[in-house]
Amino acid sequence: MSKTIHCKGCGAKLQITEPKHIGYTSSLDHNYCQSCFRLKNYGESHDHFHPEDLPVLEKDALIVMVSSVLNLDMLFEYPVYRYQSEATFVYLINQMDLLPKQTNTDLLLQNIINKAKNYRIPYQDIIMMSAKNPLDIENLKQYFSEFKQQHIYLIGVQNSGKTTLFKALTNNQEALAFKKAGLTQEPLFHKLNHQVIWDMPGLFQKGYIHEFLPYNTYKKMIPDQEIKPKIYQMKKDQALMIEGLISVSVNRDISLVLYLDQTIHLHKTNTNRLKDLFDKRNQHFNIFVDHYEKKTFRIVEGKHQLTFADFGFVHLDGPLSIEITQPKGLHVSLTEALFK
Repeated sequence: MSKTIHCKGCGAKLQITEPKHIGYTSSLDHNYCQSCFRLKNYGESHDHFHPEDLPVLEKDALIVMVSSVLNLDMLFEYPVYRYQSEATFVYLINQMDLLPKQTNTDLLLQNIINKAKNYRIPYQDIIMMSAKNPLDIENLKQYFSEFKQQHIYLIGVQNSGKTTLFKALTNNQEALAFKKAGLTQEPLFHKLNHQVIWDMPGLFQKGYIHEFLPYNTYKKMIPDQEIKPKIYQMKKDQALMIEGLISVSVNRDISLVLYLDQTIHLHKTNTNRLKDLFDKRNQHFNIFVDHYEKKTFRIVEGKHQLTFADFGFVHLDGPLSIEITQPKGLHVSLTEALFK
């Protein structure tokens, strides 16, 4: 009986018969499928697959729900506890290093706790950390060792940093951790003292930036270092352009605080110029799409967060009405701001 061989980068079963399907390689002697080999060695990615569902999880398990600080709007949107109700759940807020150093993390934690209570989310702990911080990793190893559960599952939406966390915990040098959505195809696992830790395929979130732009473009838009917030003083009937992708129009004077990668181009303009800018987007912008849609958000009093897919967000104070022009189908959400 032939042995099943899996790609060490994404976990997919290696196969040599269907070049356009997941796991294809020219030889089963290779460690990586063709897609992972190109990504690892050349930074190229042309294929994109999404696992359809979570694999079977052990009942007596520790399930770690991993969320990036860029995805906090989706923190409790996946009710995995209904999928495996007998497990123990921990929520881990990853990539805390992306937030400005002056961020009030105590307020952030308290607001997350309050949100979990309002949603009636079962959990044992909420951890805030960075997978890139060696001290955080050592503390997490010690934390895991105190649980009796043999299986630890890392679960979260795509690009939440699960594989970076997995590699740091296990010293695995072969798994791939890039800013590519849907990279992990099948569970990767590794011994961690008396336990087994599993890096699970990312949960699919429709409308994230990888659906609209090629890999070599969108990977540069997703922050990987501390975000320096940018403040824009907006007047009524002005709009702020984010590349050629999104415009944010306001109906009164207001300050917008943007949390985006420093390389993203921002441009303030008058709302009466927007049509011309979008119509001639190939002349004005380097990053744009073919189809757009408009959305209106009416914001009540208080500080709110407008999240743009998985690449950034803006803080603004209500009451306010804003109009967004965005790529058709892009995930944009309005929530209360969890930190100041």
